[in-house]
Amino acid sequence: MAVGGGGWALYPAPCTRVFGWEDTIEPVTYDQTSRLRTFIRSTLGCGCPDEVLRWIDCTHTTVNCDQDTRLSRIDVGGQLLVYVLHASGNPHQVAATLPAIVAAGLVERDGAGFNRLRVVVAADDPAALRPTAERAFSESAPADDRLHLHVVKVGELPFE
Repeated sequence: MAVGGGGWALYPAPCTRVFGWEDTIEPVTYDQTSRLRTFIRSTLGCGCPDEVLRWIDCTHTTVNCDQDTRLSRIDVGGQLLVYVLHASGNPHQVAATLPAIVAAGLVERDGAGFNRLRVVVAADDPAALRPTAERAFSESAPADDRLHLHVVKVGELPFE
């Protein structure tokens, strides 16, 4: 979905090859734009300037290793990259999937010149999944002050 830029979006090759984002482009409504901005600012705590939030692009796909695992990608003004893993609540699924998502996100962040990558794990019970997500994240992510993990409730996501 392209927001603010008005039109269709194309994505960098590393992300396209890994997750197949190109099949999921669709128009965005004003309401969706507002929810994305609120999620970025309030839920993730992003202090991005208003001009960065003028253009937001959001796409969805499934992770290759588990067709039941939805993954969303949010590009905020070409500055902030957000990957959202829609976890079913299965800790083994998160532990197995998160390292590949972090690796792909870092490749895209660095290759496309984003300032920051936020990896979000959304679950019905975030408190129960948080220890597994944090462990998988710390084991797969380098020490990097431009990389962050968030574990949130599914109801906090800005999309259906």
